Amino acid sequence: MKKQRGMTLIGWAIVLGIIAFFATVAMRLIPMYQEYFSVVQIMESMEVELRDNSLTKQQVKVLFEKRFNTGYVFNVKSENMKFIPGRDNYSVKKVVIDYEVREPFIAQISLVGHFHKEIDVEGPQAK
Repeated sequence: MKKQRGMTLIGWAIVLGIIAFFATVAMRLIPMYQEYFSVVQIMESMEVELRDNSLTKQQVKVLFEKRFNTGYVFNVKSENMKFIPGRDNYSVKKVVIDYEVREPFIAQISLVGHFHKEIDVEGPQAK
């Protein structure tokens, strides 16, 4: 009797099913994280800009919305942004963005990403 060499058709089907499952997960998760890294990049650049200027809450909100629009960030809405006022109650001390992304996966199962990022505009050197 000859020995069988290689994988059977059922073995290949199982391997391809596993690969397809993880490829589907990756195709759903990668855009979520790309958008989050865009949010982080925008917030870090805004941190430097806000530290040099004394802007109101509304001015900061408009700047963030413009940058999110040009950066193709669609999941962060204005209700996801929180602005903590500074000591003078005029300028912004801290910006917190907390949002959730739900991507449909299979049937009624969704993949959920919860993202939280905050920047301290005044920094530790401010008195």
